[in-house]
Amino acid sequence: MYIRTREGLAQGPLQYSLGDAASSREADKRFKRVAALITDGLKTAKDAIAQLSTQGQQDLLRFMTSLLENFFPTGHGLVDAQARVLKYSQKAIVQVRVIAADGSPWSFEYSTRLSLNDQTPDRGKRGDHMVGHFSSIRLFVRTLHSTTPSDAFLVALHEMTHMMFAMIRKFEHRFGAGTAARLLSRQPWRLLVLSGFATHQQRLERHVRDLLRIMPFPLQAAELAESLIEEAFAFILGEIVEGAIVLAAHAKKGTRGPAVLPSKGFSPEAFITYYVVERGFNVTAAQLKSGGAQHIFQRMTGDVDALAAALRTHLGG
Repeated sequence: MYIRTREGLAQGPLQYSLGDAASSREADKRFKRVAALITDGLKTAKDAIAQLSTQGQQDLLRFMTSLLENFFPTGHGLVDAQARVLKYSQKAIVQVRVIAADGSPWSFEYSTRLSLNDQTPDRGKRGDHMVGHFSSIRLFVRTLHSTTPSDAFLVALHEMTHMMFAMIRKFEHRFGAGTAARLLSRQPWRLLVLSGFATHQQRLERHVRDLLRIMPFPLQAAELAESLIEEAFAFILGEIVEGAIVLAAHAKKGTRGPAVLPSKGFSPEAFITYYVVERGFNVTAAQLKSGGAQHIFQRMTGDVDALAAALRTHLGG
C-alpha cells in the first residue's frame, strides 16, 4: 500500500462564527492545543514502535502513524461550534496496486479526511468515524484539549482503526473476497482479518439479542455483534500501543524496576457505553444503567474477557 496526499480546497483567512472575539480566541486556543497534543503524541508513538513485541504490530503502527502525519500538525480541517467548515481537511489517499482475478492490473484508492471539531459533543464523545465514498474522522477539541499527548493520539488512532476496516470493506466490495484475501494474507494486513472470531461473534450475538429488547440499537443482532468485534479490536490495539508508549517512556527515563503498564481489560458496561457514545446511537444513560442492562452486562463478562484475550493473542500482545 502507498500513501499520498492531496491538498484541501484553497481558502481565505479563517472566520469564526462563535458570537464574540473572546469566544473566537478560546476556540482558536482549543484548535491549536489539540493539534499540538496529537502532534506530540504522534512523535511519542513513533518513538515507542520498537517496544512493540511483533513485526506485524510495528508495521501496522508505522502505517497508521504515517496516515495521521498527513493531518498533523497542519493538514487537518477545522469545524466551528456551529458546524461551519473553517478549513478543509487535506486528503490522505491510500493507493493499492491490484492484480485482479483475471490478471488485469488495477489501482484502488481510498481517501480519508480528518477535522478538529469545536462543537459540544454528546456525552463527552472524543472522536468518531463516518464513512460514505470516503472516510471522515472528527476529533472533538472541547473534550480533548485537557488530555495528554498520548491519550489524544490514542483517540485519533482508535478512529483511524475504524477507517482501516472501512477501507478493507470497500476494497472487498469492489474486487471480491478472493482478491481481498490475497491482499490481506501478508503482515501487517492479516492482523485486520477477523474471520477467525466467528465463535466470539456468535457468543456476543446472544447477549446482543437481549440488549436489543431493552435498547433501540439501529442494527440487527448479527450486524451489531460484528461491529462490536471491530470495536473491541480497536480497543485492544490501543491498549497494546499505550503499553509500548509506557515502556518507551520508562526506558527513556532510566527508571529502576518494571514499568507500570495500563490495566488489561474493560467491563462490558464500559465497552458498550463507549460504543454507543462513539456511534451516536439514541441509547440513554438511564437505559445503560437499568437493572435489565446491568444483568446482561454481568452475563457478558466472561465472553467479553475471552474476546479481549483472543484479540491480544491475534495481535501478538
